[in-house]
Amino acid sequence: MHTFGIALLFGIGIMSVARWVEQPLAWVRSKLRISVFPLLEVALGVGLAWAINFNLWQLWNIPMRADWLAVTLTGAILGGIAEVFSEVLGLFTGLGRKLNDEAETIERPSGLQRVA
Repeated sequence: MHTFGIALLFGIGIMSVARWVEQPLAWVRSKLRISVFPLLEVALGVGLAWAINFNLWQLWNIPMRADWLAVTLTGAILGGIAEVFSEVLGLFTGLGRKLNDEAETIERPSGLQRVA
């Protein structure tokens, strides 16, 4: 259970670092019209797993054929956990905007009118 908690905390850390790194990369998103955020999170997860040699399968006593594959898949899992936390944070941000009715405030200056 402690291993799962460590993986969750690493996922939160990866999400935070990815959000910090993504700000300077906003021009990539605008030029390519894709979000580099999930790819960045997986890359950071794999990098972290390799940097500290973090292997979930070894900690859970599940045999893997190759150690490098286990560490790489652990990094991909950490990136996936970070993406899940990112989506959950986006959900709560959207709910906060809805409750504070910021949509009406944002739409007013651009000349958009309410349809319904």
